[in-house]
Amino acid sequence: MAEAPASSRFDVVVCGGGPGGSTTATLLARAGFSVALFERERFPRFHIGESLLPWNVPLFRRLGVLEKLEATGPQVKYGARFYHQGTDHARLVRFADAFDGAPASAFQVKRAELDTLLLDHARASGVAVSEQARVEEVLFEGERAVGVRVKVEDDAPREVRAKAVVDATGRDALLSRRLGGRRKDPKLDRSAAFAHFSGFRRAEGPIGGDIIVVTTADGWWWLIPFSDGTVSVGVVMPSSRFANRPGTVEELFEARIAATPEVRDHLEGHSRLGEVRAIPDYSYRTPRTSGDGFCLVGDAACFLDPVFSSGVLLAMSSGEMAAEAIGRALSRRGRVDAADFRAMERRYQRAIGRFSSFVHGFYTPHVLETFYTDSPWPLVTGAVTTVLAGAVFRPSLKSRLGTAAFRFASLLIRAKQKAAGAGPFERATGLLE
Repeated sequence: MAEAPASSRFDVVVCGGGPGGSTTATLLARAGFSVALFERERFPRFHIGESLLPWNVPLFRRLGVLEKLEATGPQVKYGARFYHQGTDHARLVRFADAFDGAPASAFQVKRAELDTLLLDHARASGVAVSEQARVEEVLFEGERAVGVRVKVEDDAPREVRAKAVVDATGRDALLSRRLGGRRKDPKLDRSAAFAHFSGFRRAEGPIGGDIIVVTTADGWWWLIPFSDGTVSVGVVMPSSRFANRPGTVEELFEARIAATPEVRDHLEGHSRLGEVRAIPDYSYRTPRTSGDGFCLVGDAACFLDPVFSSGVLLAMSSGEMAAEAIGRALSRRGRVDAADFRAMERRYQRAIGRFSSFVHGFYTPHVLETFYTDSPWPLVTGAVTTVLAGAVFRPSLKSRLGTAAFRFASLLIRAKQKAAGAGPFERATGLLE
């Protein structure tokens, strides 16, 4: 049976037990507030988003869970290797080259294991955790959130009151309809299909744990190795190609592997484990993410294209910022107003914007070619690596200057592309800007 909290009144209720929700709940409980967390599913459960960034590491440390995570033996990731299908274009990203004090490594994890670890850590930190508990409704008095109506397993729905409610329900985005609904990003109209395999052809040495990304004519692949020898494999493609597929998702996935030698050769001799899963139309934002007594964190607020593995970092960082804003407001006057989240929203939106500019560029011919072209300026290489490491919340002047230089180099390559006509990167997207 799921555990139902004995009390019907808390300082904070968190809806959702993924990385964003568990981070918020843990930090508030460690600060001395009473917190209830309601998770719809029973953990462990499968989830995608398995490659973490270096800036996750100090966040794990602040959360008090880094040693627990390291004890599980996760795959260490020192960077990423990018290849462009059918060409000799390649890019090796080493996190050790990043600015702003970024850790030199990160982890690759199975989310069923990581998310369970984080939720158990929240429980051990004093959070009243209920699994298989569906929040049916956030309760409002006027414009202020005052609690939730929740149904725990087969019990009758009941009300739980709180001074603040955190929506960490992921793509379900419980509060998004009240806030105007989610808005898709038309520049990132992509869908993904993915599965786990028994293994793949790893590189020798430390780089064998790095994520591999293969850019293709209309999307890209990921290969994420785990410490047990298995690998997560996924393909991202235009949503129209996904929606108009002639057969099943599994048939589409297998056909894409067969058509991509760089992926097919890595998987030769290894078998797929389990079903092929899919996420259609996955890039979106919720225009408004907070108000009197409530806020949204993680995927409930925004989900970007996963090409730079930003999902877990953004979810946990937004959860940490939400905990800071809520804790400060409750300590000062015992309530949380919309104004208390304004600094958080500005900081979060700026970070999203820094990631978004690179993600959008990844589907733009001149930016993609700039990425694959060795820069004569170490400042540019370091700045790009810094963004890929996740240092998007407080970038240094050095990092911002390097990013500006990268954009200038992209404009030069765009001019060259226009003069030369379509090349491999123009053919990749079907347009020449």
